[in-house]
Amino acid sequence: MTRSNSLALIFVLEAMFLIISIEARHSITFPQKLSNTGMIIDICNDAPYNFDHCLSVLLQSNPSADIWGLVVFFVDDMEEKAKDALAKINALQRARSGYNAALDSCRKNYNTILVADIPKAREALKKRDTKISEGPLNDAFNKVQKCETDFPRQLTPQNNLMRDDVGDTIYMFKLTHGHA
Repeated sequence: MTRSNSLALIFVLEAMFLIISIEARHSITFPQKLSNTGMIIDICNDAPYNFDHCLSVLLQSNPSADIWGLVVFFVDDMEEKAKDALAKINALQRARSGYNAALDSCRKNYNTILVADIPKAREALKKRDTKISEGPLNDAFNKVQKCETDFPRQLTPQNNLMRDDVGDTIYMFKLTHGHA
């Protein structure tokens, strides 16, 4: 068998394995478990913000995670996005020669999201109590919007990603009602 035939055979076998494994995951459903991609797609279709981003976050999750387990991935992603935005803010501050009040306000807002709002969301996850998360997540959403209003353009990509992440995290927490 030639090398190209071997590679083609390997490719075909991998594709068949993938198709079989996808079919197997779709054929088994558990109540309150999100064991298939279809359920994740349904969740992301209903999410208020970025479908593709929602899908990328949830497809990283454990296929048998319950709704609370999926929210963990959103809170983790929120933290990552806040750190990215804060790094961009710090880089912009270093590049500027003078003090910029709007940029400093954004830095304070993102720092508060990291040290106060996200820990409250984690506490809500730990206690499985959505009430704990409502205020801090709404505050985080408003802080991101304020940053975009006060300091547009240079932070727009980070602000938009964070806004989408926080909005979808709020949505995911709402899905947990009745799943204590």
